Amino acid sequence: MIRLLALLLANLICVTLLAQSPEPTPSQPANGEAFSDQVMNRVLHDFQKGMQDHSSRRVLSEFDASRMEGYLQVEGQIEQLFNRYDTFHIHYRILQTSTEGQKGMATVEMQLEADPRQDGAPSLRRDGQIHFELLRGEKDWKIVDFQPRDFLTP
Repeated sequence: MIRLLALLLANLICVTLLAQSPEPTPSQPANGEAFSDQVMNRVLHDFQKGMQDHSSRRVLSEFDASRMEGYLQVEGQIEQLFNRYDTFHIHYRILQTSTEGQKGMATVEMQLEADPRQDGAPSLRRDGQIHFELLRGEKDWKIVDFQPRDFLTP
């Protein structure tokens, strides 16, 4: 009898806890982590590492090719940068992150410096605020837009 009461009480506690569990919100997808400063930092770190390693595959893996308007143009810009410049230095500081429906939004202060492949060619120096929009993919958050787009123009 005591065992039956203990089981009944344990079931009642489980049901109560399940009923109180919040359902995923638009900014907290059911299939993964909610958008945050840490998520944005991970995306930017992988972008930075890809640029420093001259890995277009790694850089472009941070973008959602199927949901980003103008993806092919960004892909071309990255390839042109790698063809013209040898070493890249990227510094960033996340100023703000937020969510808007399913999108993660971030404002980032970013500096891009690149040394040319050819002697005598000018170095590239960019500094500005970049506004990113990200959507949750199958596994991770991916960039679907950023402004201004000319930040990556060689």
